[in-house]
Amino acid sequence: MAVSMVVLASRPNDWTQARFTEWWRGPHADAAKVLPGLVAYRHGVVTKDYDSPEVPGWDGHAVLTFADQAALDVAFASPEWKAATAQTKGMGGRRIILITDEIDLLGGQSNG
Repeated sequence: MAVSMVVLASRPNDWTQARFTEWWRGPHADAAKVLPGLVAYRHGVVTKDYDSPEVPGWDGHAVLTFADQAALDVAFASPEWKAATAQTKGMGGRRIILITDEIDLLGGQSNG
């Protein structure tokens, strides 16, 4: 069964959403794309926050998918992971990282 790491993040206080998106889809994506075992990598820019429409609490999300938990564990232990996460140290902003087993509720099949 496929395992995904879902990241929900907000930008540093002194960054615009455009700058944050450019960084996430540029240098940060370049670092993450080389994670061993990565089979899918998607990024979305938050265009509306239904819970906080006036001041969105989040700026973007990413979903990184691996074949299984073992593959994710290899990625977490890799030098590529260390390099990708080193970029975020001291940036500010907030993030939530969740590890999920996904199924397709429309088709009822596993994502893997």
